[in-house]
Amino acid sequence: MAEAEQVEEEGDYRTAVHLYDQLGKDIQAQHGRFDARALDAFEGVARSIGKSSQ
Repeated sequence: MAEAEQVEEEGDYRTAVHLYDQLGKDIQAQHGRFDARALDAFEGVARSIGKSSQ
């Protein structure tokens, strides 16, 4: 999560989206579909997409 946040802060939203998405999928695979950490990661995807369109 820290790596994705750092990349997002640097303005590389495409990479941030990829990192958040992969993290969310990995967490779901290990801890279940509705794990709060996975949902947080997918919120990061949405946030990065939103920032990239500004």
